[in-house]
Formats: sequence, C-alpha cells, structure tokens
Amino acid sequence: MLALHLRKYLLIVLSALWVFNCSHIGIQSKQEEPSSDFIPDCRKNYTKEGGLISGSVYKTWVKYDHLEFKKGFDLVIRTLQYQGH
Repeated sequence: MLALHLRKYLLIVLSALWVFNCSHIGIQSKQEEPSSDFIPDCRKNYTKEGGLISGSVYKTWVKYDHLEFKKGFDLVIRTLQYQGH
C-alpha cells in the first residue's frame, strides 16, 4: 500500500518538474537571420582570448563607415532590442 502511494507521489512530482521545466525553457524555435541590413555580421572578427587561470574573454568588433554618433547609438539600441535584451 505504501509503495503504491509512493509511486503516485513520485509520478506527480516528476510531472510537476516536467511542466515547470517546459514552462521556463519553452519551445525554442529556429533562429531567423536578421532581415535588416543595418545589423552587421560580428562573427568574422570574433576572437577568444585568455587562459585557464584568467578565464576566457570573447571579443568582436565592427567598423562603421561614415556613421554619425546618434545614428550609431540608435543602431546599438535597436540591435539590443531585436536580440531581446
């Protein structure tokens, strides 16, 4: 009798954990490529630096030709919003 109740409780707990994980992780869809030409490709300048003691540091950079400060700042804000930050 105790084993039957234990199995029921275990099933309920595992089901609750499964629902909890699915609700927080969600279904991850395929990431679409940005449709805007304003978002540059930072992957070509991507570097990894550092070591075991200092840790890894990831860097990238993009060069914007003839870009005003206000337009560049607005572009950064739009890019961060597009990425969900």
